[in-house]
Amino acid sequence: METGIFWIVWGLISFWALKTFYYSFSKDKLNQLRLSALGVNLSVLVLAFLPWIPASLVSGQPALGWKSGMILAWEGNILAVVCMFLIIVSVSFFFTKNSLLYKIASCATIANTFVHFFLMRQLRPGTFTLTRFDIAPIIAVLLLLVGDVVVLLLWQQLQLKQRTFKRTKKK
Repeated sequence: METGIFWIVWGLISFWALKTFYYSFSKDKLNQLRLSALGVNLSVLVLAFLPWIPASLVSGQPALGWKSGMILAWEGNILAVVCMFLIIVSVSFFFTKNSLLYKIASCATIANTFVHFFLMRQLRPGTFTLTRFDIAPIIAVLLLLVGDVVVLLLWQQLQLKQRTFKRTKKK
């Protein structure tokens, strides 16, 4: 029953999002999508400061404390470094008002989703019981998936803007 309700709600939300943002260009829609993408990426950046793994998993011995995504990057984990770099690029580029930088930030957001998945796989390769240390990276990857949809709609708005500009320029 819950699965059926989920897919009905998901279908309605998808229909509304496509109807609202996909077919017609508007500067307001473009700005809403930019701000949404910025908010999602800022949320992921904030989640990078929360615990991602307990310290005992890193050292292999019982230890107190935890490691955040930012600490993992600071310690030189290459996937964490790439993840932090991509999220900082996305956030900084979504603050601008440049269409080319929006496209670069969109690509960085989508690439960050894959990097984040690989990072989570590296940090927790097997089956495990969820703890409070596992919530932040899971929420971050779910936010990145939502962000992927937002940046794809943003990209579509940029293409519609370009077509509209070309039509008005020809007239």
